[in-house]
Amino acid sequence: MNEFTTIPKNIILPPDQDYEFLRSEGLKHIENLASEVWTDYNAHDPGITILEALCYAITELGYRCGFDIKDFLRNEDGTLVNDQALYTAKEILTINPLTINDYRKLLIDIKGVHNAWLIADDVQYDEKKNQLPVNEVAVYADCENDQLTLIKNTNPLYLSGLYRVLLDLDFDDRFGDLNNGEIVFENPATEKFAQGEFFFSLELPSWKNADFNFPQNAGIETNIDSAVIVKKEQGWECMLTLVDISNLVFHISISKAPSSNTVDDSDVQEMFNNKKFISLVFKSYFEKIFLARNIVFLAGKSLQEHRNFCEDFISVTTIDDEEIAFCFDVDVNASADIEKIEAEIFYAIDNYLNPSVDFYSLKELLNKNIPVDEIFTGPILQHGFVDTEQLEHTTLRNIIHTSDIINLLMDIEGVQAIRNFLMTKYDGDGNKVAGSISEKWCMDISPWHKPVLSTDKSKIILFKNQFPFLSKYDEVRDTVLVLHAIHSKAKLNGLEDDLPVPEGSKRDTESHWPLQYDFPQTYGIGQSGLPSNASEQRIAQQLQLKAYLMFYEQLLADFFSQLTNADKLFSVAPITQTYFAQFLKDIKDIEKVYSTASATIENSIAIPDATTDLKNGWQQLYESKQIFEDRRNRFLDHLLSRFAESFNDYALLMFRINYEDKTQEKIEFKELTGAKINTLKYYPVISSERGKAFNYFPENYGPLTQVFTIDSTKLWDTDNVSGLEKRISFLTGITDVSRRFLYCIKNVEIICGEELVEVEGEEILKCFHTFSLVSLEGIKMNSLKYETKDAAIVAVNDAITLGADLDLSNYLFDITLQLIGHSNEILLESEAIFNDKPSSMEVAEKLATELSKDCNDPMGLHLIEHILLRPRPVNMGDQDFDLMEVCLHDCDCLCEMDPYTFRASVVLPYWPGHFDNMDFRNYFENKIREEAPAHVMLKICWLNNELMREFEVRYKSWIEALAAYSFDRVANLDTFKIANNLMIDILKKLHSEYPLATLHDCDESKEGSNTVILGKTVLGTFKN
Repeated sequence: MNEFTTIPKNIILPPDQDYEFLRSEGLKHIENLASEVWTDYNAHDPGITILEALCYAITELGYRCGFDIKDFLRNEDGTLVNDQALYTAKEILTINPLTINDYRKLLIDIKGVHNAWLIADDVQYDEKKNQLPVNEVAVYADCENDQLTLIKNTNPLYLSGLYRVLLDLDFDDRFGDLNNGEIVFENPATEKFAQGEFFFSLELPSWKNADFNFPQNAGIETNIDSAVIVKKEQGWECMLTLVDISNLVFHISISKAPSSNTVDDSDVQEMFNNKKFISLVFKSYFEKIFLARNIVFLAGKSLQEHRNFCEDFISVTTIDDEEIAFCFDVDVNASADIEKIEAEIFYAIDNYLNPSVDFYSLKELLNKNIPVDEIFTGPILQHGFVDTEQLEHTTLRNIIHTSDIINLLMDIEGVQAIRNFLMTKYDGDGNKVAGSISEKWCMDISPWHKPVLSTDKSKIILFKNQFPFLSKYDEVRDTVLVLHAIHSKAKLNGLEDDLPVPEGSKRDTESHWPLQYDFPQTYGIGQSGLPSNASEQRIAQQLQLKAYLMFYEQLLADFFSQLTNADKLFSVAPITQTYFAQFLKDIKDIEKVYSTASATIENSIAIPDATTDLKNGWQQLYESKQIFEDRRNRFLDHLLSRFAESFNDYALLMFRINYEDKTQEKIEFKELTGAKINTLKYYPVISSERGKAFNYFPENYGPLTQVFTIDSTKLWDTDNVSGLEKRISFLTGITDVSRRFLYCIKNVEIICGEELVEVEGEEILKCFHTFSLVSLEGIKMNSLKYETKDAAIVAVNDAITLGADLDLSNYLFDITLQLIGHSNEILLESEAIFNDKPSSMEVAEKLATELSKDCNDPMGLHLIEHILLRPRPVNMGDQDFDLMEVCLHDCDCLCEMDPYTFRASVVLPYWPGHFDNMDFRNYFENKIREEAPAHVMLKICWLNNELMREFEVRYKSWIEALAAYSFDRVANLDTFKIANNLMIDILKKLHSEYPLATLHDCDESKEGSNTVILGKTVLGTFKN
């Protein structure tokens, strides 16, 4: 198609670039202002000349203002300027997985995962079809005793937000279907059969059931004792015994029968008496299950990294197969390719049973006219984009209809008719499942099982002109693989996955051509100036006109500077000005106009700073500190409004309590703008992850070693916190979002004493140390002193085991720093400290150093998801997990029965900054409830220093125990149970601290006092 470029006859310009429009508007304005004294508006009039020159200059300004924003945001080298709150589609439109479809996309994006499903039923069923709560442990409400119980009754708790994840792993070129443990192998060379003449299948346990004690190396044959083969209805059964008497029973079947001979029991026995051959088979088997295991573990790791707030995953495993064989006759055209048609039949059936989820490039989806916001809906994927509509059509089938399959097969070119159609289901041992043999019309699939086409057990006979034909096995198998490769859109790599940032060109918006240079030369103000013989009066008139025009010159030049620095106005970088200017020193004869003020003006413009309290030259010329702060805030508000965010409520609470003067002070401009800037800087994170939970099971994975380990650096003193914590921190001015100790113990005083004690008849020197710990509030803790070492150890052990609040004022050294919540534990050896003075002094110095460290910034919060406190299974005979406290009221309100589902506790210190001001508390509580997911109920507590210390010690231990339990649920069960019980116990104790209020006489002035408000103050003593 030829494209023609034309020049329009009548050009319509914007008003600011239309000279005639500007001139006519200027004349109208002059007429309105000076029509009584000025009536000559002809072109020769100097006033009209000035008007025309100004209109011409304004058209240049209008032209530059019309540049694209991409041109203003470019550096000289063409790169995008830094510190802009402008984000690409991939950064700003994608989110942490929120819906089940989002999680399915995330999992399918993992290499090795073909499909995935999340089960979020409220109930599940036992073998007798009885309803059971979906949870590792069934919990019930005991309405009569007003508590939760593990004893079964008629009020079960149906915990929501828990998922069981089923993965369908890819078909691997080497190992086949990774969901099962089946190994297909060629027969070994024997006297009877040539190598590779037939294939047989070993139906071994899948990765999740593989617990046979083979060493994973090539020397397996040295561990084999015997292999006994027994003939079955379908194939053979093999019992393989190792030298340590452990054994494995598995089924053997023929995948491809030999054409010349029949395989009998002795042939199979001969093969499995070859220990070297068995070693190769099981080496391949171990590689297969290890590959499947790693894919599942990587899927679990990804799920934990993207877990939703107040939700959890009970299990992540692979789906179980149900093998289906198809038997039918096919009439085909006389000229049809038998192998090609049979391959297409297998492909069509396989795709019907288990349709693939395709990956698309960005260009493909844009060409399909899918809106950009829909393309980028969901999580960021590494291998392209998934069509949500197609994804929703890949649900698991619970029934197979014969009519559906026949309709698909009839669409294959060359197929004339399908006759004698039958379906048969097989179990894991290769036996036909009772009740599902030879189904003609439909076949039920067990819940949460995947139907799998068994090409080995299927029997398809193709007829040409009523003559049967058998296809070649190898050719059909290879053609099926080719068809899958052609039709599937596999995971993509290296393609563009984001819309590019528009490319702009750096424009010259700074340079200013003097307005006076456009005047007729007779005015003497152009580049040529006045003639050398000009009179003094003429020179004075010239300078007067230049001075008059400098008002317009400077205004226009400053406009150009403002355009040039537009990127700074909308940046999130620190700036000291919102107005920009340039000093005009290159205009001819301008130094005579400036006179002695030239240097002062130039210095003021060269060093702009509107942030200082002391007024400088810049503030006097352009903007005061007050104007700067107002404009800077309004620019930031504009950027925030682009994301539908506002700090208006926060700005109304711009105060902080001055504890010394008992007055309220405004929050500094720096703090308010800092909160806005941080929000804009990290907006992609606090926006996309607003519903994301913290990763309680952070793992490191070594691709080379293929080993998973816990990343302990992400448990404490870490920014691995929930998205809600990050978001609410940015929106309320909390700068440090990391999980850390908020409590503080200061002023450690060490008093060292010595005394002689008699031990087993000998006098030895006993060195004891007394610590006088003063809390942050300045209240000295009560003194405790233990007369004997044993008494101190017992008290400390009780504190650790039972969670008692051990007073740390005076104590011997037989405790650890974990009790006071510090991360750097010093384990103290009781005997060495008790008997050895130097060792005791060394530990005293270490302890004093640790306790004397500066406190963390106490402005922060902790968020505890109750669903993570749910009970877990325990060993037979062990004590069960403690359950959370409830208030049932005879179970008249179902919402009160479940303290786990979509509930969380928010814990904050009450003392720092303005946290103890009730107005700020109300703002914070309303804001966090507004920002939290609508279905989550929050309990908010403002704790004092001592209660915060006790909570944080237990909270840290619980997080570490939860991670360890998730890594090994057997070895770390007891430790996690203790930590979980202690957390539930401390949550019962949490209560908010409120400002002290006092009562007054009627005649007494209430000025300067705190009024009693129910639920928001603590009642003090009567004021006398």
